Amino acid sequence: MDTFGKTVWIALVAGAALLPLGGCTKTPGEQFAAYDQLKKPSGGLASDAARPLEANAEKPKVTTPSAAKPDALTRLTSIPSSAPVAANPIAPAKLSSAPGPPVAPTPVAGSQRKVQVLIPFRDFKTEGQDGAIRVSYDDIDLLKVLNMDPVTPDAATKMPPWLKNLEGRRIRIRGFMYPTFQQTGVHAFGLARDNQICCFGRNPKIYDVFDVLLRDGVTTNYLPNRPFDVVGVFHIRPEADNGKLFRLYEMDDATVVIK
Repeated sequence: MDTFGKTVWIALVAGAALLPLGGCTKTPGEQFAAYDQLKKPSGGLASDAARPLEANAEKPKVTTPSAAKPDALTRLTSIPSSAPVAANPIAPAKLSSAPGPPVAPTPVAGSQRKVQVLIPFRDFKTEGQDGAIRVSYDDIDLLKVLNMDPVTPDAATKMPPWLKNLEGRRIRIRGFMYPTFQQTGVHAFGLARDNQICCFGRNPKIYDVFDVLLRDGVTTNYLPNRPFDVVGVFHIRPEADNGKLFRLYEMDDATVVIK
């Protein structure tokens, strides 16, 4: 190769080497053009799908339901069985140790009550021309006066003084006539507390019915189911048979007052 040929060859090689540095590339029409003259994508940047992932690029984190924070119920149920259980924050109410009001014991069937005077004092009024003491069945009721049930043969010794002092006194008491065997000319009868006893509605106590003996020469007719007053001398005369009372009170020298 002569000197001219070598010069041309060197120039061609140098131009080929400087061609990339000129910033040119092929256009879609296979013509060379500068990089700054190429039409860029409308997004300005190529999409992530078009870009290959770099080897050291951090992968995006994906949150799955299993990785979410457990709620309160999940946390409670996931406590290991060996974990200590917290004490109930609500303290139980303390029971009061203060004693309540005394309650009278209920007597057992067939047992005796504690006998004690429940009415220590009692005032009476007189009524009528004969000055008889007005008495009611409550005044001679030993359950109300002595808390006694059943009534024992020694009941008279346990009575309060005001009840004992009625012995031999003329009293006036209101009650019902216990059924008799005759309708007229009645000289003696039983005086009952109420007409349920008269009509055999219940079993009377020993103090609910007592004998009345009218004054000599005085009689009355049978008075069914109507209350009336009896004025007479009151007696406390307990009588018992085999340790059981069959009589406690009675009246004599009596008259019937019908109003």
